[in-house]
Amino acid sequence: MALLDAMATLAFTMIIPPFIILLVTVVVLASLGKSLGLRQKYVQFLLKVFEDGNRILVKKFGRQRLAKEYGRHSEDTDDDGQESTEVISRDKLVLRPLLDKDNNERLGTHEFELGDCLDYIRTGMEAIVDDEVTKRFSAEELTSWNFLTRTNCQYEFISIRLTIFWVVGFILRYCLLLPLRILILTIGMAQMVSFTYIVGLIPDGPLKRQISRCIFLSSFRLISRGFSGVFTYHNSHNRPRSDGICVANHTTPIDCVVLACDNCYSYVGQRHGGFLSIFQRALSRASAHIWFERSEAKDRFAVARRLREHVEDPDKLPILIFPEGTCINNTSVMQFKKGTFEVGGIIYPVAIKYDPRFGDAFWNSSKDSMVSYIYMMMTSWAIVCDVWYLPPMTKREDESSIDFANRVKANIARQGGLVDLVWDGGLKRSAPKKEWKQQYQQEFSRRLKVQNVNSEKKEEKTE
Repeated sequence: MALLDAMATLAFTMIIPPFIILLVTVVVLASLGKSLGLRQKYVQFLLKVFEDGNRILVKKFGRQRLAKEYGRHSEDTDDDGQESTEVISRDKLVLRPLLDKDNNERLGTHEFELGDCLDYIRTGMEAIVDDEVTKRFSAEELTSWNFLTRTNCQYEFISIRLTIFWVVGFILRYCLLLPLRILILTIGMAQMVSFTYIVGLIPDGPLKRQISRCIFLSSFRLISRGFSGVFTYHNSHNRPRSDGICVANHTTPIDCVVLACDNCYSYVGQRHGGFLSIFQRALSRASAHIWFERSEAKDRFAVARRLREHVEDPDKLPILIFPEGTCINNTSVMQFKKGTFEVGGIIYPVAIKYDPRFGDAFWNSSKDSMVSYIYMMMTSWAIVCDVWYLPPMTKREDESSIDFANRVKANIARQGGLVDLVWDGGLKRSAPKKEWKQQYQQEFSRRLKVQNVNSEKKEEKTE
């Protein structure tokens, strides 16, 4: 018994003081916006470990077998010489028949034939074989194993060396990093809630705005340490200003934390309960944000009016909006809702791309609760991402809000190396609207009418 007490005392003396020193150092440096560069070195070390582990796997299985297990084929390459992950080619994908003048002349040369349906049948079969919508709402597959058992492959027991790496990593993440991250996140949340409550007592004015800015930056930087966040910001001269709206692709609620570590924003979104409600109430005490009830959010005109009023006030922070309306798995950008682009003013596009090797940042809200998602993030290696501030964009005179939204989306996808998709992210939870099906039917009917009209004209000329 005495031996156990002596060992417990020794462990307490050897472990607790360094742990407290590390915690205090992280909190102080994060609050001041400073860093010793340890997180960057930690990430670089992990990359070397991953590369070493991948070499062991290649030696064990061979490159082709390993590629096959990851759902890839080493012999298939795209135009850039990189390995292709696509099952089928979508060069001739039929979204909707185009009935412009040139297309009418091309189609209107014959009566209805059974072959007129083949394009639609082919598109439907391609969607069944490789549905490019639903796979955007599942975890992104990796090109190599990152020693996390929740990723697409599990190799922890095929080699003694890999087993050692995995066990050491497991102990590091769950026994050291997880308790440290929980404490840091708790301190960051407590700091935000308490400080914003005090700031809420100060009358509106320049002093309150300056204090709020300092609190937001320090609190969000501290919260990001709770995930071992390593964020790299590019083209900071394009950072959003108060005269416009910042729009970004959406992968996770952590997107807000990532952007808030470098700039202050006003947020737009639905009111939530539970964990997220703590953030919303705290933020609203210190600055102006736009929260909607679920029923009110459907009123597009009310939303646009409140956004326009906010943008026109130079004393308020730039608005941050995720026009996709839902989280996408870090591989693509889906349809932007046009309401944001009807407000007018300047649009500041931002592209966010996470490095999935250190942890999957995608939040599948239909599968995981916010608490379980945060637990997954805090037990990952780190959250590493790049943020690109793109040049400001404005709507052209001859451009519709939909075209403007698509142009902004294309720029974000191009900069972030993401796939630009036309599909609505709302398909994550609901079936396609009945109106969409009817539109396909109407377009196909018009196509037949055009063919019939052209055929009749041809007959008249013959007579």
